[in-house]
Amino acid sequence: MVIKGIESGMGVYGISRPFPAEGTGGTKGTGAAEGFTRVLGDMVKQVNDLQIQADTAVQQLATGESKGLHEVMIAMEKSSISFQFLTQVRNKAVDAYHEIMRMQV
Repeated sequence: MVIKGIESGMGVYGISRPFPAEGTGGTKGTGAAEGFTRVLGDMVKQVNDLQIQADTAVQQLATGESKGLHEVMIAMEKSSISFQFLTQVRNKAVDAYHEIMRMQV
């Protein structure tokens, strides 16, 4: 009876070599890592834009340029909710990272 190793063509690849070999491209700025980074960067940019809009609305209300208190409150709530959402996404990502680091290889 012949027992084949994992890397001998049983349809399971990448277990014996968890990090890609040099020169194969790997995950250095490509694929899923780059997409995830781009998504998080866009999310942070959008949250920052909403906070800037809320600050501008408050300043306009304070100087008398805007008379709509409801518009200022809506802008502030949008900013607050988006920041809370971003914080929760970050917390989940950190929890996932810690869970991965706790895995035994």
